[in-house]
Amino acid sequence: MDAAFFRFLGPELAGVLTGVRFDTVFSPAPGCWTFVFSPPVALDGDSPSDCRFLLAHAHSRSGILSLSAVKPVNPAQPPTMAMWLRKRLRGRRVVCGLTDWRRKRLALELTPGEGRFLLLCMDESPNIVDSLPDDFDAAPGWRSVAEALDDPACPRSLRRALEREDPLDRDVFLETFLEGRASGFFLGESGSSQDGPLPWPAGRESQRYSNALHAAHAYAQTAFFAALTPPEEPPQRAKARVKKRMALLDQDQRRLDGLIQQHLYGETVAANLSLLDKRAKLGPMLLEHPEKGQLTVPLDPALTVLENMERFFRKAAKGRRGQVHVERLRREAEEGGVPPRRGQAQPAEPAKATPKQRAKTQSVALHRFRSSDGFVILRGKNSAANHRLLSEMASPFDFWLHAEGGPGAHVILKRDNPGQDVPERSLREAAVLAGLSSWRANDAKANVLVAAASEVRKMKGAALGQVRLDSAKTLLVDLDPGLEGRLRLPS
Repeated sequence: MDAAFFRFLGPELAGVLTGVRFDTVFSPAPGCWTFVFSPPVALDGDSPSDCRFLLAHAHSRSGILSLSAVKPVNPAQPPTMAMWLRKRLRGRRVVCGLTDWRRKRLALELTPGEGRFLLLCMDESPNIVDSLPDDFDAAPGWRSVAEALDDPACPRSLRRALEREDPLDRDVFLETFLEGRASGFFLGESGSSQDGPLPWPAGRESQRYSNALHAAHAYAQTAFFAALTPPEEPPQRAKARVKKRMALLDQDQRRLDGLIQQHLYGETVAANLSLLDKRAKLGPMLLEHPEKGQLTVPLDPALTVLENMERFFRKAAKGRRGQVHVERLRREAEEGGVPPRRGQAQPAEPAKATPKQRAKTQSVALHRFRSSDGFVILRGKNSAANHRLLSEMASPFDFWLHAEGGPGAHVILKRDNPGQDVPERSLREAAVLAGLSSWRANDAKANVLVAAASEVRKMKGAALGQVRLDSAKTLLVDLDPGLEGRLRLPS
């Protein structure tokens, strides 16, 4: 995120966050932070007040700071720094904010507690400090365009913008910027620029936003969630890691083969049990196996004959269980599915549901399915379940589906984050499940509405399950009655 854009974003963030209370802190990936606050705020006066999360990504070039209505998926175990921040932020309100835009830093003053300011910097991890430098929010002392261009601290984007301007217009351009006025905020149509939004056109094709909060939000919806995905590993290094993984699995296989071999010892002892004292503690013995002939059985003299026999069978069973596990890991390694290298960012895992959350989910009358591509699909069994499915269990970026033109079940296809792609096959499978539980169930085909859950509005005063749509598309699907049985999850 560029410092010139931060000149406008910092004050806007400070304004909307003043008065909110911090509830908790998460770290969905290294260098990425989610601050949860209440009450929710809006990006502007015309937007709904649904932003409850402040997303921060510390990176020297592509740092991100944005409000969001969507919470990223968090790991089951929070890192130490997240716990440290939680302890010092929980329950404290924001009194006001100060911006040091040249260094891309925002300081939020907090109600009394340990540390006075939450310091958010685009180059470093968030911190809680007792005081700020005297020149924290000082304006640059540029008296002319020449001084700005000669200052190494002048943001690169501002320098380029000044150089593009007609020399006669540069003084006015710089004065307008320093006074905090902009004609809009712009993000390249591709959204891939590392600089992120800028307070002037980012290129020939730029999307214009009315305020900095909207521009930062649009950028973060792609860039922040992309930062949660681990970088791809060079093919040669990945190949070497697969080779090393296979060698370790071969070593494990040899160890397991030794355990499985002990089944023969157990059989040998069992075949000769009538000739031996079961309670005797004996050392290694030469015994006759019914098929293999004579075997030297390594009896442990610390155990009885019967205990030795049971131990041989237990170890053999353990070896067989381990062999199944090793075979699965070998298949995964052959397909490139090896554990992440040390220090590599890992995809965030969904947090485990608490017993209270599980009980709440199980209390909703739902059919549960898993698509061919692994996406969870939920379908309400009645109008009350339809209402709770949309109100309590759907994230804004999930897909909602419903048969067009008549009554039917609500269907939710779950996604982990707004940037996650859903294959067409999974979307069509969810549409078929919606059609099979609707007024079109006995037809060969059905039109099914598909929309983001955030585009589905519950109607005040209407019957449970009745909604209105802000926008949707229609899928025409073939209704395959056998699909329910193939995709249904055990209850």
